[in-house]
Amino acid sequence: MVGRYGGKRVAYRERYLVGVLTALELLEQLCTDPVAVRLAAWFHRAEHAKANTAREDAEASAQLAEELLPTYGVTAVRTAEVARLVRLTGGDPAHEAQGRDANADVLLDAVDAVLAGSQSSAHASELRRDTRFDEKARRAQIQAMLASERIYRTQLAHERYDEAARASLTAELALLEQLTPPVWRGWQRTGLSVFAVLIAFLAFVAGVAAIGQPWRIPAFESDPKWQAIVMALLAAAAFAGLWWAVRRADRKARILTAVPAAIGLVCLVTVLLTVPPTTGASGVGQRVPLLVILSVLLILASAAAFAATRFAPGVTRNRGQMLAALAAVVAVVLVTLYVIDPLQRAYMFSANEHLEGDHQPANLNVASVVNGGDRLWTNTGRLDLGATVATAHGIAIARGRGTVEMLDPATGQTRWRYIRANTDDEPKLSVLDGGQQLLVSYDDLGYFVLDADTGKRTAGWRNRTRDYDIEDNDPLITGKSVSKGSDKLYGTNLDGSNRWTYEPGRCTSISAEATADMVVVELGHSCGDLPDQLVGLDLKSGGKRWMRDGSLSKMMTVGGLVVGLEGSRDNPQQLTALDPHSGEVRWHSEIPQEWACSIRIEAAANRVVLLSCPSAATKDTHTVVRFVDAANGQVVSTVEPSVRWSSTLNPQYAVTPSGRVFLVDDENVCRIAKVAEGAAVAFFDLDPAVKCRNGVIAAGELILVSGRDSLIALR
Repeated sequence: MVGRYGGKRVAYRERYLVGVLTALELLEQLCTDPVAVRLAAWFHRAEHAKANTAREDAEASAQLAEELLPTYGVTAVRTAEVARLVRLTGGDPAHEAQGRDANADVLLDAVDAVLAGSQSSAHASELRRDTRFDEKARRAQIQAMLASERIYRTQLAHERYDEAARASLTAELALLEQLTPPVWRGWQRTGLSVFAVLIAFLAFVAGVAAIGQPWRIPAFESDPKWQAIVMALLAAAAFAGLWWAVRRADRKARILTAVPAAIGLVCLVTVLLTVPPTTGASGVGQRVPLLVILSVLLILASAAAFAATRFAPGVTRNRGQMLAALAAVVAVVLVTLYVIDPLQRAYMFSANEHLEGDHQPANLNVASVVNGGDRLWTNTGRLDLGATVATAHGIAIARGRGTVEMLDPATGQTRWRYIRANTDDEPKLSVLDGGQQLLVSYDDLGYFVLDADTGKRTAGWRNRTRDYDIEDNDPLITGKSVSKGSDKLYGTNLDGSNRWTYEPGRCTSISAEATADMVVVELGHSCGDLPDQLVGLDLKSGGKRWMRDGSLSKMMTVGGLVVGLEGSRDNPQQLTALDPHSGEVRWHSEIPQEWACSIRIEAAANRVVLLSCPSAATKDTHTVVRFVDAANGQVVSTVEPSVRWSSTLNPQYAVTPSGRVFLVDDENVCRIAKVAEGAAVAFFDLDPAVKCRNGVIAAGELILVSGRDSLIALR
């Protein structure tokens, strides 16, 4: 047996065997079968090959014991015990799962005593040179031993060898670290540690920010702040704890990395159980998502720190660690910008909206005849007629304090009411997708898209789109004016994303009108010698199809053509129609020079309606209404009703899709003039209780007027 521990071996030579047997003399008093344990110590590396793993060496040695011991009169029971103990020294999980006893504990402690001897470093070096060495597995084995409370199983070995063994294992681990290429050594632990600490610090920042934010909207003085204060302090403690833990690799540090996760779970449950309900009068404040973010970040930081402790700490700072730290910083920034911010914004979108109504189908087959009869219906409430639009599912009205209401055109009853609790702004409305969708704009929140039938929000545009201007709502084209650089035009999807961007250059203003497949853009150049220009863009891709000099103001789409006023904005000379696909002029319609007032144009079916005053002398007594055929530019009819021209911002006229024109003649008694193509003017005095001081509008074929505190649909 002595001869087997010699020969060409580098590891497991006589010196190693002597060390094991010497340790066994101290420990064998603790076992139940000292003879079997001593025999196992002699046999446990009797077979050794450089190509073998420790498990393979132990198995071959156990088989040798089973073969030789019976020839020396050793009983079968003791032989089996020796073979079992030898196999345990190979670290086979299948054998260890059978459980250890006093014999196994004594033998394994004697074998591991080499870790505490003066020759431990030499033995480790021999193993690396004379075995099929797995550096990663050995590093993991050492880390597991150092992280455990006890390296040795028996109390006697623990007291005698533990301290020295830990010192030698730490030194070996440092040496293994040096075997890794220097520029990358320790990058995993560094990256995870920096990520964990930064995320924990971000959680603390979220907690501090939450203290100054309201729990509910509007804020209530009775809402306590102690939850946010306590959570911020816990986040600070978690940050400090993780800072300490990620710099260590022992079991105590690993346990500490789990504490922030427990704190985060408790905080998350607490916040979710106490979230204030959203009603039409109040909603969820910014403190709620900030505390949720704090909780989730603590859990994430805890997971990253725990993963970091699984890797050995680097001995010296190197390029790999610096790159990993930089990557961790970038990852935190990206998580903040592209995960945390969108999620909290989406939460505030959904948490602060309130939808009411029975969603009964709307009766759309209704029109105002306006023949002097009674009103069709009255809807109470203070209304702004400038925020009233007709959709495919009713009449949408923007009320104050973030409310949008959809009315049934036939009855004036509310179909649904959408309320945002986190704004006092009065929204602005635009129709999308042929009236199927409703675009709602809040100055302080941005754009929301609602389903016109149900009132449910289908999209909330990103925060950076809040300053977009709606150049055309159907199809949707948006623009953005900038103080420096070039204004921009966007082909925008219903979810707020942009298909394309068009930048015409500095000192250039933009206005646009879209058809089913093209966008006609007017470019006004305010510097240089370039004349104003018109550009045709493909609606889908934004590609330029044509360009020509000229300008058109007040552009609109009628009959597939883009129609606008040509000439100076203060004194337009003619009405011009362009083919949006080629930019060619289809027709001109001259505007009488005597028309003295600002010209307003509206589209109605296949007609263009122009409104102005016949002359400066008659603007207080007459208005001119002209109908132009959109197909060829021919004047169909011109009517001059005896209605005072109004230059106020209130809508003193309305044009229905069928081409009927209604003008307010006397707002004090609500006298309305009805003008139809080629027909005489008819005047109607409405009920004295009805006042037209806020003007008249057309919601489809329905004519609406507004009193002091009511919206009235005319019969």
